[in-house]
Amino acid sequence: MMQKLLNQIDQLHSFILKGNQHKSKVSEKGTYWQIDHSLQVLDGVAEVVENSNPTDYQPTFSFTKLIIMSTGYIPRGKGRAPKQTVPQNELSQEELLEQLKKVRSKITDLNKLDKNKTFKHPLFGWLNLKDTIKFMGIHTHHHIKIINDILK
Repeated sequence: MMQKLLNQIDQLHSFILKGNQHKSKVSEKGTYWQIDHSLQVLDGVAEVVENSNPTDYQPTFSFTKLIIMSTGYIPRGKGRAPKQTVPQNELSQEELLEQLKKVRSKITDLNKLDKNKTFKHPLFGWLNLKDTIKFMGIHTHHHIKIINDILK
């Protein structure tokens, strides 16, 4: 799962190099917004996991979590991103490349964490490290599909 996530970060890098593109029939937001949002989620989740206390973990059942984690599919236009992961200003290519470099390092460092580190998702509830990495991949894949549709 970790290698898949790193491959997705490589894809985001290639999209940055193509410039900011828009296609209103696909999304109100352009490719740079999609990339920035994806990187903010990866950065924020990695930060929370790194600083988490495994004793806080309280497993709960979530039907939404079951469906999304089982299928790997997030329906478009249904979710709302937490305010802290919604890009406020459009970043330049250089800023996105710098952000991507920082995120890649944080994601790579997840391999060094205790497997009992956790993340509390706003809809899914508690995720252990393995499920957190899986969620990060599913979320990033969701935005990669949107970017691919914009680029078509």
